[in-house]
Amino acid sequence: MRVSRVLLTKVFCFIFIAAGSILFHSPITYAQSAGSTVGQIVGIVEDPQQRAIVGATITVQNLDTNITRTSTSNNTGNYIFLQIPPGNYKIKVEASGFLAVEKTTSINIGTTSLIKFTLSVGDKDQNEVIEVVAENEVGKTESSFNVKRERITNLPINQRNFLDFSINTARVVKDRLPDSGFSATSGLSFNGQSGRNNNVTIDGLDNNDIGSGSVRSTFSQDAVQEFQIIENNYSAEFGRALGGIINIVTSNGSNQYNGNLFFFNRNDKTSSRDPFLAIKPPFSQYQFGTVLSGPIKKDRAFFFTSFERLTLSQNEIIAISDAVVRSANTQGFALRNGAVPFSVGNTVVQGRADLKLKDNDTFWVRYHGGFKYDGAFETLKPLNGESNGSIQNLKDNSIAFNNTYINTGSNFVNDTRFLYGRRKQDVTPFDNGPAINLFAPEGTVVFGRNMTLPQLRDERIYQVVDILSLAKNRHQLKFGVDYQSILQVPGKTTADISAGGGAFFAPLDFTSSRGPFISALQNFDPSIRTPEQKAFLKFLGSALSTSIPGFPLLPLDQLSLPVVYTQGFGNADLGADTTLFSLFAQDDIKLKSNLLLKAGLRYDYSHIEFTPSNSGNFSPRIGLSYQPSKLPKLNIHAAYGLFFGLPSVNVGSSIKLLKINQYKLVVLPFPLSIIPFSLPGHHFPESTKVPAGIPVTPQLGVITQQDSNLRSSYTQQINFGLDYELPSKWKLELSYTYVKGIKLLGERNINPVIRPVANPLTSKITGRVDPTRGDVLEFASAYDSYYHGFTTTIRRQLNSKFDVLASYTFSKAIDNLQPIFPGDSIALDNAADPLNISAEKGLSIEDLRHRFLLSGLWNISYGKSKLFRDFTLSTILNINSGRPYNLLSTVDLNMNGDNNDRPAGIGRNVGITPGFASLDLRLARSISFGERYQIQFLAEVFNLFNKVNINPNTVNRNFTPTALGTFNLPPQENGRYTVTPDRYTSALSPRQIQLGFRISF
Repeated sequence: MRVSRVLLTKVFCFIFIAAGSILFHSPITYAQSAGSTVGQIVGIVEDPQQRAIVGATITVQNLDTNITRTSTSNNTGNYIFLQIPPGNYKIKVEASGFLAVEKTTSINIGTTSLIKFTLSVGDKDQNEVIEVVAENEVGKTESSFNVKRERITNLPINQRNFLDFSINTARVVKDRLPDSGFSATSGLSFNGQSGRNNNVTIDGLDNNDIGSGSVRSTFSQDAVQEFQIIENNYSAEFGRALGGIINIVTSNGSNQYNGNLFFFNRNDKTSSRDPFLAIKPPFSQYQFGTVLSGPIKKDRAFFFTSFERLTLSQNEIIAISDAVVRSANTQGFALRNGAVPFSVGNTVVQGRADLKLKDNDTFWVRYHGGFKYDGAFETLKPLNGESNGSIQNLKDNSIAFNNTYINTGSNFVNDTRFLYGRRKQDVTPFDNGPAINLFAPEGTVVFGRNMTLPQLRDERIYQVVDILSLAKNRHQLKFGVDYQSILQVPGKTTADISAGGGAFFAPLDFTSSRGPFISALQNFDPSIRTPEQKAFLKFLGSALSTSIPGFPLLPLDQLSLPVVYTQGFGNADLGADTTLFSLFAQDDIKLKSNLLLKAGLRYDYSHIEFTPSNSGNFSPRIGLSYQPSKLPKLNIHAAYGLFFGLPSVNVGSSIKLLKINQYKLVVLPFPLSIIPFSLPGHHFPESTKVPAGIPVTPQLGVITQQDSNLRSSYTQQINFGLDYELPSKWKLELSYTYVKGIKLLGERNINPVIRPVANPLTSKITGRVDPTRGDVLEFASAYDSYYHGFTTTIRRQLNSKFDVLASYTFSKAIDNLQPIFPGDSIALDNAADPLNISAEKGLSIEDLRHRFLLSGLWNISYGKSKLFRDFTLSTILNINSGRPYNLLSTVDLNMNGDNNDRPAGIGRNVGITPGFASLDLRLARSISFGERYQIQFLAEVFNLFNKVNINPNTVNRNFTPTALGTFNLPPQENGRYTVTPDRYTSALSPRQIQLGFRISF
């Protein structure tokens, strides 16, 4: 029986209120919950006979800052410390008539540590028992993993991007959609969801680029204290994500002055040759930076500063064939293949100050600046020419505040946060147009001016968050409000869509008119046409000038013949302001000593200009954690919830551009497409108005609209897991995850050709659903996805010698998604039949059937010899099965004018690319000078065995039919079409060796 989301929410609210009213007056015990920037400590104080000690004084002291907090045990011996910042702590318990006891432990973000004390009878001033306790996380119902400072510092991570640690968790994979350019994603796919649908938070404040779903300027790896990767079923405190949460806390100062200076270098001499190149082109990368922190006033005020710079000079490999390059050069277009150089410069700076205003009142302020120059912003690809690239200049500044007030007597904590950010971006094209799309034998070749450039962005970001945490009886309650406003500076957020024109070259078949078949390359380059083709085209030019009124007499045998030409005219401003507002309530209820119920309810309101508001987004969350009395080392947990994502600013921007601003996209099919391409510069003059005399046919135009039932996308998530503590600090985890994406956003053409005739032009004019209009691109929340994942994880907590994490995941991802950005077409194609969404259901491009991960640290010391002391070996092994790809025919089989058809009888994404395997290794040697100074020498190898990993997004997917209309398809393996080596066009990075050093004090 199908139950509606509204009914589920109402039932959940009733249960939530009823549970609170029944249990709120129950005897006190410890509860378990944490937060986005903090952890917490719970425990019990007992005597040797396990009787509760009432009124014991518990003091928690941060070992780095000496900031302390105190509490007392209640009438059942329980105590709790809410909102504890991550770090190393000493916990001291004192009670009259008992010996004092101290324990030291570390606290991590988003986790609850259970620490029990058993006090012996005696004089409390007589002696103390000092004990180091291991981290003991309890009450966990979500699927999450904490990346601690030891791993951040020691694991081999390419270019020191801390977000890449996420890919080393079980169900987070590299996103297939673009990870650079104006339509970039976060680069991380959680549980089969798009990389646009995650939420990255820094110190409890959003760090997302809402324009595309990517991440704003990243932080230096040395400025990150630790972070948490939450794969699914997170508490109501977190939201605005269909996929996962990356929850980061930045570093702060301490009572000791600390600092470091680091430098890393790699170059072509220490790197292997790209297998698609006969030579090894020049390459160099420098990465350096510094950190300084310490006290401003001991025990009361602290500072932390960091600086990091990445300078990169390398080459992108262009795999366009020599034949296409010759033809482009013949026609006056700058195009080359082989190694194309570009450079990148990225600078990040950060400053943070922490102050203890009172014993129960703390405050911090943080500035962050990111400044980037990217010479290949719209990333050069194997079949994209250099002229299709662009240059990015980005300035991303932000300032954040946080105030934490603690009321010990009432046992509540109030956390208030504020963020102001200013993000300015200028993206300029290498070429002024037009863009050329050419169906070549090696695939779709693109060169000339990118059709979405130039672009400007200038936005201001405001966010205010307030969270109240309260422990009361069996309950640990948390309430919060989150408001965010993203404002576009008027006239400073623009995109000149196809302002320089765009020409599309595909085969033209005149055999039905007793003419020749002309390939796409021959249509582009007249010099390679056969005499038969030239004769026919000369005749056709005369015929067109007499049969089409106003069509000029053109020497078609000497001209390029695009099948479609498009150019944009008008006001290119696409700024759309965004307002986000959220409320949440979370209650963690200790039903029994070994049974925890987590219940939460979240409300999200979102509005983007020119789009409908979404105000009914209630998302209940519920989870259970149970530890059987007879198996105390086993934790059984399960969770269910609804999770709403962010709206897409692209919807509001597109509506503003095409509907509000009346930006015109003129589309001219063959033979009208020949006219603008024959002009000087191969395009009409750029203008804000459509030039007079252009034959604008409404049925050939493009308009954008939104579905009247457009709603926020959301997922239903179910997670079930078993965690078992093994001897020697080993831990085994088994989990099953189900995620269903509902009302997912996509763009579709709701006015395609449905009554085709032999002439494609006539089909577009007379054969549409509505013959009075052209393409109607509608944003619709009409798509869905399904993900099943089984994961086995084994880990060993870090001690002085050894730390390991290994996981195997078997999963399957299915969807019928459609692209919402032009750049998505690199992996995600438009529907073959946009009116039949169900026919597009197939394997998701994010599907990754088998995945094995292994990462670990090993501190090596042998004997008494100083030569073999203080070595650290760390590694990351990643083995994946192949990824799906879509087979395309390059011809219009169903005569609807889109040239986006699959070979007859072939489903969506039924191909599979080669798998991926890579082993990264780091070896470090530390040499100390006294107690304060240390120098560390590092050697890192990425892709140690130089495995050739084919880029799954660049394989040649085009299968042109033979003269008989058949397709030479690749061989099948388990029902899926494999990629043959002749269709490989590029590989991921070969082996690279990096050397560096770090000086610390």
